[in-house]
Amino acid sequence: MTVAGRNARHCAGERVAAVSIAEMRNKALSEPKWLIAFALMAATVAVFWEITSHPFVNYDDNYYVTDCVQVQRGLTWASVAWAFKTTRTGNWIPLAWLTHILDYQIYGLNAGGHHFSSLLIHAFNSVLLYLLLNRLTRALWRSALVAVLFAVHPLNVESVAWISERKNILCTLFWILAIWAYSWYVRSPGWKRYVVALLIFGLGLLAKSMVVTMPFVLLLLDYWPLRRVRGDGECSTEPVGSDAAETGSCGSPGGMMIRLVLEKVPFLVVAAADGIITLKAQKEFETVSSIPLAIRVENALVSYFAYIEKALWPVKLAVLYPHPRSYLPGLEVGIAVAAVACISVAVALGGRRIRYLGVGWLWFIGTLIPVIGIIQAGSQSMADRYAYIPFIGIFIVIAWGLNDLVERYKRLKDYVIVGAVCGIFTLVIVTRIQIGYWSSSIALWDHTAKVTENNYIAYNNLGEALLTRGMMEEAAPWLYKSAEIEPDHASVQMNLGSLALSTGRLDDAVGYFNRAIELDSNCYDAYNKAGAALLRKGQLDESVPYFTMALEINPGFAPALANMGVVLDARGQFGEAASYFEGAIHSALDPGLAAELRYMYGMILAKHGEMGKAADQFRGALKLKPDYFPASDALSKIRAGNG
Repeated sequence: MTVAGRNARHCAGERVAAVSIAEMRNKALSEPKWLIAFALMAATVAVFWEITSHPFVNYDDNYYVTDCVQVQRGLTWASVAWAFKTTRTGNWIPLAWLTHILDYQIYGLNAGGHHFSSLLIHAFNSVLLYLLLNRLTRALWRSALVAVLFAVHPLNVESVAWISERKNILCTLFWILAIWAYSWYVRSPGWKRYVVALLIFGLGLLAKSMVVTMPFVLLLLDYWPLRRVRGDGECSTEPVGSDAAETGSCGSPGGMMIRLVLEKVPFLVVAAADGIITLKAQKEFETVSSIPLAIRVENALVSYFAYIEKALWPVKLAVLYPHPRSYLPGLEVGIAVAAVACISVAVALGGRRIRYLGVGWLWFIGTLIPVIGIIQAGSQSMADRYAYIPFIGIFIVIAWGLNDLVERYKRLKDYVIVGAVCGIFTLVIVTRIQIGYWSSSIALWDHTAKVTENNYIAYNNLGEALLTRGMMEEAAPWLYKSAEIEPDHASVQMNLGSLALSTGRLDDAVGYFNRAIELDSNCYDAYNKAGAALLRKGQLDESVPYFTMALEINPGFAPALANMGVVLDARGQFGEAASYFEGAIHSALDPGLAAELRYMYGMILAKHGEMGKAADQFRGALKLKPDYFPASDALSKIRAGNG
């Protein structure tokens, strides 16, 4: 064959290959499965896009991002090591910390970027859930309905719109991937595939211990849809994923169950180790409550019923539902127990014939156990974010139940489709409204205060948000109301002190801050603010021990460094004062705070005749905060003086 002939043949082969690739691409795009996946991703992003314009909120976002020095060091070996060692906030969640560090590396303190990352993870979770269920069951539209409900349900807004809850959506990502890997192992059992599933499960635990119940869920999936267990002990050669699939070994049902349970032992060991670490961290952080067991059990039963209510009728949603900390009304407990018992009996009667019914219900019940409040961590009675994984079970029951209804009563098909579309549309509207409550700390806590009762945290945080905006008159009633309910809380006393300091009641402010110190001896901000109040009273010597103590607890605390600089300058120790101010500016995490500190330092430099250096500080302040009038005014005066 000539060279020209070989080239012609080669080119023809390339054209055939190109055509084949194009055909495969067009075929993939035309398949409903991938069209649904693309539409689901786009719709989820569209519904939640508003959160990318929202700020950080004054509820844990400071612990996780805005006041966290380690996160704001960016992605370094030291920050990675810290992420794996810290139990800050009472959790061991190194993988979640790493995502916050990476976000800061990319976005800095631009809250919209952090929100965008959370939104992408939630959208991926929704698509992966759909693809996983379709893989396991080969039920395209039922899988899609579950994923849509998961994507747009209002209770999931909290997990997506709250930057601090990155850990929740991140652990769910690995939860779904681990189940996917497990199904891959089941199709062709082998130790390598098993290890992959176990490792992904371990990554989920590194994001949040919520996935600790996965061994239990894997057993449920063995029953349905993997059908590795049959009541009659028979085997089937049908592939996993078909309606009658069975890959379990022949033998008695009891023998099969023992083998399947033993198969989960490594998962149980890993889960138990993480559970021990988490409990230890929560006890060290003093988040585990000593509420009597009987009250905790009552609250757990009522909460189960409340979750079911909110799954079907998502109204009066709040970022915090306060724990009653006392026995609940007998009628309320009785209704909850009766409802949960009746559903459980119905599932038990129909579960052998309708397998998804038992799996969905037990998925919901079982995955809520770690956070239902038997071991009470925190001040909440329940939380919307805790339903993120458990509600998948309820959504499975809804989707497959509607399908069975249509199969039995075919004349209802059009009504069911219209009803499902209307229901989804309604959920989207409610979700959009719920997203709006996260537009600011004031909006969030104002809504929470309206839909809950005796919620001292909501009142306190609303007052704090108003106080931050300089709205002292509006903040005062909420702060006093919070103190009436829970006076023995350091944050409440801190905010009362800040209110008194802002309104010039310096003696009252010192009293509130000292009370906060009694309640939390490590509250370095209380030491600093008590010292600041004394400094404003002219009591320099009395203020120094407070600033010193604040810096012993947190050596890089910028406000305390600056206040110590003011004291030293007043004592005539300008050189030492300058050192403290430079340290404060270097340590300041918030650009607004750094601008204010530069202005303060510039004014002191100007007082000592260092006009050039003062001008540099004012320019630095304006670079950080262009609309900062005090700095621009001071810089103008220096320029006028030089002119």
